[in-house]
Amino acid sequence: MLGCMGADGRPQIQLQLHSAMIDHGLDIQEAIESPQFLSGRFGLGEARDTLHMEGRFPGETLNALTQRGHIVNRWGAWNEMAGHVHGITIDPRSGILGGGSDPRSDGAAGRLADSVPGWP
Repeated sequence: MLGCMGADGRPQIQLQLHSAMIDHGLDIQEAIESPQFLSGRFGLGEARDTLHMEGRFPGETLNALTQRGHIVNRWGAWNEMAGHVHGITIDPRSGILGGGSDPRSDGAAGRLADSVPGWP
């Protein structure tokens, strides 16, 4: 379960986090801490197809996207405009909960119960 702010960025953020966990095997905290990108306009006068990317993406990635014609806006390393995400995971076999909290915002993942009562 993930919760995030971000208006039009919300589905983009959720897709990136699910991909990080499912396709790349990251746990929820690692996924939340991964560099994020969002496509869209965040300020007056920006093109609607501006690609905003956190500065932790490799320079080669940004250069390759620019060479392919993308309008790239490089954000700082941990930009709060990339959304604030917090979430939990439940291991389907053991019922163990995992939590993650976004360093881009206030919050923390505290100690969770060892398992979900009644979980198979």
